[in-house]
Amino acid sequence: MAIQRRTGMVTPCWSRNQVPTAPTQGNVNMPNGRPLALLHESLLGKSATEVLTREALIAELENAGRNLATPLLRLTDVSDEPERIEASATNMLQRMREPVMTLRGWALINEPDADVIIDPAVLEDFIHLVAMARSLAEFHATPEPQRLMHLIGLAQVRARLEAHVGLTPVIKIPLLSKTPGLNIVEIAAVCGLKLTTVRNAVSRREMPYVKNEGVALDDVLDWMVQRSGFLYSHINAATLDRRINGRLVNEELKRSKAVEFERCISRLRLSLWRMKEGGRRLALNAEGVRNCVLLLPAIAPELIGDLGLEQLEDRSDDPAASMHREALGLAPGESLWQCHVPTLGVLETLLGRLSQ
Repeated sequence: MAIQRRTGMVTPCWSRNQVPTAPTQGNVNMPNGRPLALLHESLLGKSATEVLTREALIAELENAGRNLATPLLRLTDVSDEPERIEASATNMLQRMREPVMTLRGWALINEPDADVIIDPAVLEDFIHLVAMARSLAEFHATPEPQRLMHLIGLAQVRARLEAHVGLTPVIKIPLLSKTPGLNIVEIAAVCGLKLTTVRNAVSRREMPYVKNEGVALDDVLDWMVQRSGFLYSHINAATLDRRINGRLVNEELKRSKAVEFERCISRLRLSLWRMKEGGRRLALNAEGVRNCVLLLPAIAPELIGDLGLEQLEDRSDDPAASMHREALGLAPGESLWQCHVPTLGVLETLLGRLSQ
């Protein structure tokens, strides 16, 4: 349901974001030229769902409304009676509650959602509200609305990543960051990781990090999809050349017209599929995060050796694969090959070859 803009809210003008000397988190410039950090390091290390609970966000919104009501009334009205202040704070909460919850839902959902709508003007009002509340908190040395700011920062990252792969973000949040890639705080936030974990990954050169630029979006998407807490793995499934994992492929196969689902093998965490044409079978690590691993029974390796599969391995005589052979119902002497599928492009080519 669309949220219509209200009128009468006093909003300051934000300037565009400036790239910090050493990027640590998403920020926007306040009128005084100082950066407003959106993502908070104190909230890292936990899942965003755990950090951005509905209750915590509403509590911060209520607090921001009460703190802003008095100065805004004084600026716009000669009266600052307690009843008018309370009424103004209540009105602000009522108008902002729905867009905040809508933005929360979108920032935490790992899939495109065409039904999510926020009036851009209402979203702008919310962002201005958070900016004013943060400035007032800094002036009075009181707690700032960290979770509301963190929510905006997460939504910005999602919008940037989706736009990068050609998706159209359904929420038109301003893309205030001008750094080419993601910085370590942004990566930690969208993956639910501790900052030290991401720093160590950069130190081990798991991702190519460039000072003042961060990690390029293509590289960081390939790294983040291998983390179980990555919020937006659906983005990797939007193109044929990004890294994928077993979870993503399991969802793709559910939508595929080339295969039909047979059954789950729970004890091995596999899903078993059959090609509609030709009847060949394949087993997938349906819960896999690090990689997409396929088991291909009774197949000639020369049929699939030129498709770009990784770690193609003959497990026909591997004692460690005995449970897999049993689960797949392989007869003695039938071969069993294992491989990693790096991208959806390779998967698409493989399914085409298996259909022959």
